[in-house]
Amino acid sequence: MFDPSSIAILIPIVALCIPIVAILTAHQRRMAEIIHANNAHNVAENSELQALRYEIAQLRELVTSQALAVEQLRSEQRIGQASLMANPVAPPSAAEQIQARLTGQ
Repeated sequence: MFDPSSIAILIPIVALCIPIVAILTAHQRRMAEIIHANNAHNVAENSELQALRYEIAQLRELVTSQALAVEQLRSEQRIGQASLMANPVAPPSAAEQIQARLTGQ
């Protein structure tokens, strides 16, 4: 079937193929470990990213509500100033001040 010269050539070839297959198998195993480790790392990063996005959304809502409250206070202050300008209150006269002191008001 095989002559002795072809067997003599096949023995070194097979002997060299065994370490090459072992090296390729080890490399494939390491690459699979790296990919799985990266996936686990990515899942952790994604959950942290989601938490940060949620926190940012909460902060935006808080800032918006505070900005609306400040604007409401400003408008109330403007209305109060406008009503004071429209209906100025005269300071009490000297007689009224004396009467208030005597009556204890």
